[in-house]
Amino acid sequence: MANQKQLQKEMTPEEIRAQQRNFARKTLENKVFQGVLGGNQVRSNPFLYGQFGVTGAEGTYEESMGSDDAKKARDAAYKRAKARGDSLGVYGEPAITNYEVSADIIQQIEENKQRLPLGDLVEIVKGVAPGFKFDLPEALKDYVIDDIQTKINIAKATSRREDLKVEDILTETEYDALMVYQGILSQAYNRGVALRTAQPGYFADLNSAAEKVSEKYKPKEEKK
Repeated sequence: MANQKQLQKEMTPEEIRAQQRNFARKTLENKVFQGVLGGNQVRSNPFLYGQFGVTGAEGTYEESMGSDDAKKARDAAYKRAKARGDSLGVYGEPAITNYEVSADIIQQIEENKQRLPLGDLVEIVKGVAPGFKFDLPEALKDYVIDDIQTKINIAKATSRREDLKVEDILTETEYDALMVYQGILSQAYNRGVALRTAQPGYFADLNSAAEKVSEKYKPKEEKK
């Protein structure tokens, strides 16, 4: 950890930002993380995705939770909980459930969505949601929601106006970028991974039946 901090001190702000954005892209493109998010999205909205969708989501969710990436998230959550408990003199070992692991992973996804320029984010969204079509205006492509949110927070913290609105703080294009993120891109990403997670369930029973028929008629040497 000390070496990592020392390395960051030697990097320029531009290099640090590039590193953060590279990590953000990898997080959003992580199939396991997408499976966790999608599984939770579908299972928490069963009427929206239907029973076939829930069946598919349950399988993907369980598979994701048994992955190495989920194990790393579980270990990290355990260390945080253990350190907190030890500092308070708590006896015993913390129990980390899938709920906590899911919450940590989904929080990582939400945070990293905001660290990419909208132009990069829309590419990732189209990758997970092929049916999503949006030509992001050139004027909005370089905006980063994390930067916009920082500007809002600073303005609200330093202003004496209690009724200060976001529209008063941001330029027109900054405000449009924020609305595009909140109202379109963030939701499209979540919906895209949810649909991808649900899809296997629509054919699970038919695939199982088809596999049995195929297995029955395979040549004997292929069955060995």
